[in-house]
Amino acid sequence: MSKKARPPSSPLVCRKLPARAVLFGSPALIGAFTALTVMAGWDGLAFAAAADSVEKRTPGKPHVAAKSPSAKAATGRKAKAKAESAAGAMEAVTVTSTRRATSIMRVPVSVAAYNQAYLDMKGAKTIQDVLRFTPGLTFDPTSKTPVVRGLASSAGSATTGIYLDDTPIQIRNLGFSAENTVPQLFDMERVEVLRGPQGTLFGAGAEGGAVRYITPAPNLHKYTSYARADVSASQYGAPTYDLGLALGGPIIKDKLAFRVSAERQGQGGYLDHLDYRTGKKVDKNTNSDDVNVFRGAVLVKPVENLTITPSIMYQQRLVGDTDNYFAGLSNPGKSQYRTNSPEYQSSSDRFYLPSLNIKYDIGNVSLISNTAYLHRNNVTGYNGTLYQLSYYNEFLDGSSPYYPLLTQQGINPNTPYYYGQSRVLNQQRNFTEEFRVQSRNPVANRLMWVAGVYYQNDKQMSSEQLQEPYANALTQALFDMSAADFWGGWPNVGQSAYINQTRATDEQVAVFANATVEIVKGLKFDAGVRYANANYHFNNFADGSHNGARTTANGHITENPVTPKFTLSYQIDRHSMVYAGWGKGWRVGGANAPVPQLLCQSDLTNFGMTSAPSKYKSDTVKSWEIGSKNQFFHNRLQISGSLYYINWSNIQQNAYLPGCGVQYTTNLGEAVSKGFDLQATIYPFDGLSIDTTLGYTDAHYTKNAYVGTNQNGLLARKGDTLGTPGWTYSLGVQYNIPKHILSLGHGQLYVRTDYQYISRPSGTTPIRDSETLMYNSGYYLTQAQHYLTLRVGAKFNNNMNLSFYVNNLPNLHPMVTSSNEVQGSLLQLNSTMRPRYAGVLLTYNR
Repeated sequence: MSKKARPPSSPLVCRKLPARAVLFGSPALIGAFTALTVMAGWDGLAFAAAADSVEKRTPGKPHVAAKSPSAKAATGRKAKAKAESAAGAMEAVTVTSTRRATSIMRVPVSVAAYNQAYLDMKGAKTIQDVLRFTPGLTFDPTSKTPVVRGLASSAGSATTGIYLDDTPIQIRNLGFSAENTVPQLFDMERVEVLRGPQGTLFGAGAEGGAVRYITPAPNLHKYTSYARADVSASQYGAPTYDLGLALGGPIIKDKLAFRVSAERQGQGGYLDHLDYRTGKKVDKNTNSDDVNVFRGAVLVKPVENLTITPSIMYQQRLVGDTDNYFAGLSNPGKSQYRTNSPEYQSSSDRFYLPSLNIKYDIGNVSLISNTAYLHRNNVTGYNGTLYQLSYYNEFLDGSSPYYPLLTQQGINPNTPYYYGQSRVLNQQRNFTEEFRVQSRNPVANRLMWVAGVYYQNDKQMSSEQLQEPYANALTQALFDMSAADFWGGWPNVGQSAYINQTRATDEQVAVFANATVEIVKGLKFDAGVRYANANYHFNNFADGSHNGARTTANGHITENPVTPKFTLSYQIDRHSMVYAGWGKGWRVGGANAPVPQLLCQSDLTNFGMTSAPSKYKSDTVKSWEIGSKNQFFHNRLQISGSLYYINWSNIQQNAYLPGCGVQYTTNLGEAVSKGFDLQATIYPFDGLSIDTTLGYTDAHYTKNAYVGTNQNGLLARKGDTLGTPGWTYSLGVQYNIPKHILSLGHGQLYVRTDYQYISRPSGTTPIRDSETLMYNSGYYLTQAQHYLTLRVGAKFNNNMNLSFYVNNLPNLHPMVTSSNEVQGSLLQLNSTMRPRYAGVLLTYNR
């Protein structure tokens, strides 16, 4: 008897770009180029930097970066004009996207970056909040994966690199419910979003881009501190609080320093559980989210030019339930979100990450070593109760008093009590070592270079279990037979309904090099290449009544990819730059667990196969990009953008066998993605700042993708889109009230509002295409999102910031996700934005 078809995972995504770039011209022409090329994609660090440089204009110090010594000296000179000061601070804003600290205005890469003050000002606590104001960045709520420029896949290894400092932490999808960890945005030096393939410097995990969480290093010279207290409440759910403290400074000046931080967050839920038999509320506000974070670091400088920095980070996240509510049982208009499933989809995510960074400068060369180990346990699950009831429902018809088992309002109240618990455990034990050698200053005033060796040994285990302790009573009522008889004589059905375990090792050795040469003044050519030897192997077993028979397997694949990149840039003056680049990205392949022949033979035969493939190869992207970064009118207008075009080939996809409900991974289909990102900031007059972003994506398949060899099983049709929102837009306006009009002691009063818009996915996705195997009318009925916040506050002595805010001010409730268990199911599961809540935030940063 075949197993019920699992709902297929989310479809893939991707983007695109033209191939010409303007390399020379005046600043005015560059401004015109930026506007005409649209509103290309802006690198989010820039506008905040100006606010950093003109503190009277904004109450937080948006975006990153400490000032360089020269910039500090400049701001200390009274003779320095305000415009020059602003420009100097702009030059001092740094990112490390090229593995060295460089002014963002001189980096020919599409990168956005935000410091802690700016994240607090936007109310951002996780990367899910950051995507609202970062064009080119979306988020997959199922796998907890940031998606850069649309390249997303639920199959295989990651397409987006996720880094804590220099350590990759992303997860490979070995089974169902493989989730990435979501670090809290507390005590961050900055967060960087690198758009486009970063395979040369960051490896296989950065096919579409990379997200980097960069923590503050201990300060050898002075004490610094940061504190945050945030309390909020809503009439529609439980209250939320967030308390954190960070402190660091010298123990022995110039020789030994420390930095420690701790945070505790309790986010209240707003979803209630009902008893499906009586309709009475049995629990409320179950979708809570509690997080504990600790980080400690020590910096030792035993001799001049040598620094040794051991550190450790620990995070624990406990989630009481998912945000999915039953559409027919809820009333979003009144912020009433309900479910009557007896199963709570709680989850836990714990990791600790010790690392050791050593840097030694010898003349004009720096030697840098980073060693790290990630130890992570992630426990999740799907709703096994609904999963199993939807399967049993397929054997009923209208003559049964229990049909349908799942109604629009949830579980049929006539159904005997049933509870099917699922549990998915993913473990990561990842060791990484990177050793780099790089120039500290330009060789012959023209050449900067970096070279390195990288080693990775990632051990991962995925275990899925499904239990049915009430299966016997249910099958007796529905079919007048025991569960053992229903499942073909399988013993102990309730205790061992299904189990699947995979253990895998990703091992990789890579060498890389990158060089930037200044051909003539302002004109630079950047080239890099990475060569890797990647080995993946696994062993798997599956068992239980739902698997038909015990299966075992092991597999192995070896690949040797080469990922080059080239960029040509022209720095017209200190305020304007244009660039054009091409790069290649790759995603390591893997091997498949066997498809159960007993259950799936008819599917395999129908699609012209004798068995499913045992391996799948790497997929690749080729990305073209042009962009510019500009400042005008003494820093009162800052605009930056990029246009991109991406080809994605041999896409790793889950091939779906509808009869037995089993998936395997293979290389299918090709896609293209084209779009632009634009971000700009305007200071019309002192005290008023306006920041805005605009992004557009057109991502679609360029040929049909089929399961098997006879084209009977269509997975995706040419022209189907990849599920990416077509448009994103954000607008932030802040006004600092002059003290002669209104003041609060020595505080600078301000008013701020932020609006963000995300359109619904454009076009038809494969899962909404009625001609594909994956079609399900209950998926992706998502709606556009409008998000509005209001904040009133005061900044005191540039250290303390007190604000009162309201998020989701209009209390909107669009469908952010929408799904059901099987095609035609009456029960719809939706999720939406958090209902309106108001709070007070106090931060201190010194």
